Amino acid sequence: MRDAGPGATLLMLVLALLFWGLSHVLVATELSSAVPEQGGFVRWIEMALGRFWGFQAAWWYWIKMLADTAIYPILFSEYLKYWTPGISMGEQRLVRMGLIWLVLAINLRGIRTGGQVALGLTLFLLAPFVLFIILGAPRLAGAPLPPLVAEGRTTLQGLGLALMFGMWCYNTLDSVSVVAGEVRNPVRAYGRAYALVLPALLLGYVLSVAVGLAIDPAYASWQDHHFSTLGERLGGAWLGAWIGAGALLSNLSLFHGALMVNTRVPAFLAMQGRFPRFFARLGERSGAPWASLLFDACVYTGIALLVERFADIVVWNQWLNLGIYTLLYLSFLTLRRRRPDLPRPFRVPGGWAGAIAVCAGPFVICWLGVPIGGREMAWLGLAGLLSGPLAYAAFRMWLPGFRT
Repeated sequence: MRDAGPGATLLMLVLALLFWGLSHVLVATELSSAVPEQGGFVRWIEMALGRFWGFQAAWWYWIKMLADTAIYPILFSEYLKYWTPGISMGEQRLVRMGLIWLVLAINLRGIRTGGQVALGLTLFLLAPFVLFIILGAPRLAGAPLPPLVAEGRTTLQGLGLALMFGMWCYNTLDSVSVVAGEVRNPVRAYGRAYALVLPALLLGYVLSVAVGLAIDPAYASWQDHHFSTLGERLGGAWLGAWIGAGALLSNLSLFHGALMVNTRVPAFLAMQGRFPRFFARLGERSGAPWASLLFDACVYTGIALLVERFADIVVWNQWLNLGIYTLLYLSFLTLRRRRPDLPRPFRVPGGWAGAIAVCAGPFVICWLGVPIGGREMAWLGLAGLLSGPLAYAAFRMWLPGFRT
């Protein structure tokens, strides 16, 4: 909001859902119904484009999520400032470490325990924002139209940066495919989840921001925990405290879900001999990839201790998404053409016209939006993409089972 501008933020939250997030949902649901296997999008890309490109997608996703997932402990500590404005940076770092290792312990118990925790957290954190929107809706009628972009930015800069954040908000809608092998009837489960999540995301993001601007149009002064302050101004201390607690648990839930999904990717590759065998170790009772969980938790701890600004992580991640989603949508079209025999209980409607249309938005966003919106991080983004082929060559040389 502060960096891009309120109008651009609202616009891109809507457009990114329609032309980015919705496409992820439709394509992931069809491919999950056709190939409901552990590994999800990695498996689909391998089937369509070969093992090299499947590894690239897995590697880019893994390093992207190593950085992205560390954002949530950082934001968790930021929201603590609502109650403890005098908290020191050293104390914030201790909080981040405690959160990381608590969520690790939950994930070590397996996906069923993790899923139940995530559901309970989601219900608790949504409730105060529903009240915030209901109580603040009357203020929308007289609210002035917010400026499109932040002061000091060009229109292209503001819209580009807002697009990066819009993409980030909906990035992981397809990521649940990675754990399809651990889900009962994934087609039915994912379909029901997406039917609830999509409208909730649209209304939650857009209406919350719109009501917030109606309460406090001075967007440039908003802090990372500002919704708690807005809630207190709107409904009193009880609503501010509930929103603050909901935000804390929101970041806990997001961190938990990302950790649960991300650690399955290296475990999946390690079981095939294409990643160090250490990552293939599973818990005897839970089936959780404990070695991968432990490694990721150590990396998150390092990032959470060193990084203060999460906006750069968000932008860098979109360069990796350029590669990941280009491969995903090419694979979707390729499997439609080469493997019409695959069972598809769900199909993207509209035949080939519908299939091409659902890929058009992501292709434009990847190859036009990302270079424009993320140009300040271009060299780091390209380095991240180049690391995939380098890792493939190194593992092919050093891992005996890589070629088989």
